[in-house]
Amino acid sequence: MPTKQAGVKKGIRDVSNDVISNVTIEEVEAAVEATDNYGSENAMITRCLKKYPANTDPDLVAMKIGLIDITNSTHLSLHKSKISMAELANKIALIPNIDERISEGDPDVVNAIARSNGKINLFSFASKYCCYHNRNLYEKDDYSILDSVLKDYLPHYFDDVTKGQIQKWRDTFNYKAYNDYITRKLDELEITLEYRKRKFDHFVWYQNRLRNNS
Repeated sequence: MPTKQAGVKKGIRDVSNDVISNVTIEEVEAAVEATDNYGSENAMITRCLKKYPANTDPDLVAMKIGLIDITNSTHLSLHKSKISMAELANKIALIPNIDERISEGDPDVVNAIARSNGKINLFSFASKYCCYHNRNLYEKDDYSILDSVLKDYLPHYFDDVTKGQIQKWRDTFNYKAYNDYITRKLDELEITLEYRKRKFDHFVWYQNRLRNNS
């Protein structure tokens, strides 16, 4: 077990022994695939997206929202007073050229979904919705996921970003800045793996999923 450093905040895992490299990311990816739920759920998501690829029918969009919400614990049901499933599905289905744009990695699609109806910021869910379509359906790696684990732990891996900066990107719907940051850090680390953004997300999540219990 890593020795806790004096500067490590209570409740936040000490990441000083985490080496980020092609080898370690692949090792963690194998561990993620071997978990009880991820491998089978990811395969199910892939089958569903390939069977229903378009995002223009609100009923089918609602089905995919529910699948991604449940498997990724985005807890959309907690926000029903601010946006309903029907409203969110319709908002997504009305985004112009959404399928072509997701296939090309357009960052503005994340912002459009995140803004939803203006009553709630769905940045985390939006990044996951676009990422799954781009990766599992189109077999690309254009989108980086942003959730609470990434927001909490990126500043512990990199000294040129703060939790406040990440929150600012979220609050101002500047997904491109966040996504470009992840791209730049992976370049600096010389991470050359296929699907490196998705695997880096898995690396940070898996290493820190239990927070301070590792």
